Amino acid sequence: MVAAQRIDAWRGLKEEMFPMSFLVRFPRASYRADALDGFTVTPDFTPGNAQAMMWLSQLAYETDDRDKVDNILKALGLEMRGFGADTPATGLVPPKARFIVAVGRGATFVTLSGTDPLSIKDWITDFTLAPSPNVFHKGFAEAVDAVRSDIEVAIRSGGAGQPLFFTGHSMGGALANIAALRALDAGLRATAVYTFGGPRTGGQDFFEAYEPLGESTFRLVNGNDIVPAVPPSLLGNFRHVGQMLRCASGSTFAGQVPESKEGNDPSLLQVGLGAARNFHLKIPSIKELRDIDPRTLDQSDILPGFVRDHVPASYFRALSVTIP
Repeated sequence: MVAAQRIDAWRGLKEEMFPMSFLVRFPRASYRADALDGFTVTPDFTPGNAQAMMWLSQLAYETDDRDKVDNILKALGLEMRGFGADTPATGLVPPKARFIVAVGRGATFVTLSGTDPLSIKDWITDFTLAPSPNVFHKGFAEAVDAVRSDIEVAIRSGGAGQPLFFTGHSMGGALANIAALRALDAGLRATAVYTFGGPRTGGQDFFEAYEPLGESTFRLVNGNDIVPAVPPSLLGNFRHVGQMLRCASGSTFAGQVPESKEGNDPSLLQVGLGAARNFHLKIPSIKELRDIDPRTLDQSDILPGFVRDHVPASYFRALSVTIP
C-alpha cells in the first residue's frame, strides 16, 4: 500500500494537535514591511525578485487565515484579488490548489501553497513508485484546474495587460508551473515564474507545451533539497521546466546565474539518495514538535539534511534574507 493511503496513529495525532503546514507558517510579525522592496517588473532573473517571490510563496502557507493574509498583503502594498483557502487533504496532492492572487507594485502576483515537510517521506515513496510521468502531472493539474477559473478571473480583475508573476515553494512550485501554462492558454502570459524546491511537474509533453515560458521561469534549488530530485528521471521521462539556479548546502544564491532551460538536474544520485524508497526519515516526537520554530528550522537537527534544505527557512537563508 502506498504511503498516501497509510493512516497511522502518529499522523492522526499530529493532525489533531497541529494545523496543516505548521512547520512552514510564520508569525505575523515575521512578514517584513520591506519584503517586496527589491521587486522590479522584469522577465529576467534578479535576486530582488527571487526574494520577493519567496516571501509571497511563504504567504501562501497562511491560507487557513484569510484575515492574516489580507492584513499582510496590505502591509506589503498589495491588494487581494483572489483567494483559495485550505481544503481537507485526503492525499499528498490536495483536491484544490490553495492560492492567493494580489495586485500592486505594478504587477499581478499568483502564489500557490506547498506542503508540510513531514509529508516528504510519503512524497518520495509515492513518486518512486509512480508507474508513468503522467500520474503526478495529472494530480497537480487537477488541483490547479479545480481553481483555474477563479485564478483567471482574479488576474483579469487586476488588469489583463498587467505584468504577471507566478510563484510557489515545494508542491506550490509545480502548481505554479501548471497555473502559468493554463493562464497562457487563456491569453494571460506570465512575465516570470519563480519556484523554490519544486518537484518535476510532468513528462515530455508538458515540457514541450511549457516551452514559451521556459526562458522566463526560474527554479531555485537549495543544496541537497530532495524534492527537486523527484519524481526520479533516470530515463528522462520526468522533466523540469525553466532554468535552474542551485547553491551548495549552507551557501547562498549570490552570484548564481540561470542554467539552460533544457536541464533536468538534480538527480537522486546528486543528492546522495539513489535508493530513495528505502530511506528512513525520523519522525519527531510530539515534544520535539512543540518546540519547533519554523523560522529556525534550517538550523535544527530534527530533520535530515535533505529535508532541512527544503524547508522555507533554508531558502530564505540561501537568498540572504533575515527572518524576524
